[in-house]
Amino acid sequence: MNQEILDLFKSGAHEKAIIALTKLLDQDPNNVSLLLQLATMLIEVTDLTQARQVLQRAAAIAPKQPEILYNQAVVMHQLKQDDQAIAVLQQLGQTKLAADANYLMAVIYFEQNKNQLATAFALTAVEQSPDELGTNLLLAQILAKQQAWAQSLSYAKKAYDLQSDNADAAFVYGAALLNHHEEIRGKQLLEQARQLAPKKYESAVQLILTE
Repeated sequence: MNQEILDLFKSGAHEKAIIALTKLLDQDPNNVSLLLQLATMLIEVTDLTQARQVLQRAAAIAPKQPEILYNQAVVMHQLKQDDQAIAVLQQLGQTKLAADANYLMAVIYFEQNKNQLATAFALTAVEQSPDELGTNLLLAQILAKQQAWAQSLSYAKKAYDLQSDNADAAFVYGAALLNHHEEIRGKQLLEQARQLAPKKYESAVQLILTE
């Protein structure tokens, strides 16, 4: 990975960073680390066709590398090729990216309204990465959707404790508290979610608080 180019990308100069990385790859075309860096940048700017091509180049050099497989699954998911994405993610169960793979499978199943499967994979991801905001938040949201408020509460609290200025965490934690008969604190958190992300939560919070 090239840190200078990564810093350039993070500063918002996406196109410059991608061009600079492409030039480096012209000099070192079989550098899997740089290919992966380019692929993740392309995914972030949603240039999925180019990202897929770069990942195919990387896979031809290092076909078993977990990071390549995971990013291929991310691209497949974003292209709505979820069956293919799941097939790839299932290959990562015994790798260092197992938690990431389980998280993404939980996301896919949650989007498909397969809540039991989503719960199982999200729970596994939390067990593998107990201090990750994303995994705790996702599991809290999946359980909340099933109105399993008692179970949702602990994961929602963990997510909120990890990042108290996250609107999604504030919303799900507030909703869980409200449904756990802790109305004052629950309403405070829902109000915080509305202030942090009014476009997303204005109407939802209004609906909950006027019931």
